[in-house]
Amino acid sequence: MAMPKPIPPVLQAPEIEPEDRQDGANPQPAAPAPQPGMIQATQMLSAKTLADPRSRDVRADLASMAGGERQLQLCAVEAMDQIRHWRRDFAPDRVVPYATARERISGPHVQADGAAFRSKGNWYGLKFKCDFAAGGEAVTGFAFLVGDPVPRARWDELGLAAVH
Repeated sequence: MAMPKPIPPVLQAPEIEPEDRQDGANPQPAAPAPQPGMIQATQMLSAKTLADPRSRDVRADLASMAGGERQLQLCAVEAMDQIRHWRRDFAPDRVVPYATARERISGPHVQADGAAFRSKGNWYGLKFKCDFAAGGEAVTGFAFLVGDPVPRARWDELGLAAVH
């Protein structure tokens, strides 16, 4: 069984107004609806995080990535920011979008039903839906659902690192 490739660490921290596609050219697939119980973000946070001078290395890494990998990384940044904003007792420092199930990327949409995030040395299940502006450079929609803690006995099997 091949181990999933690790997601490089991304910065912690904390906005971008959603961009509405006005031109109607090159219509994109419709965004899948969030699953029942998912928390729908009303404000996107990753753009502010990435604009912070401390995110210079992350911005450089993102610029070197191909579209799908860049989208996954932007979703990971958004997920950490949204979880931190939702519950201050979480301090996410890493997201793995494919811990228990492969992510699905369809045009400007990413669906990750088998994701996980690490907070204060523990891993938790995560589902998220992430939407992008044309070109995939900015997150414009995000919904998520935090799951149960992932048992420590499964971390190695799932490729979840205890530390960076």
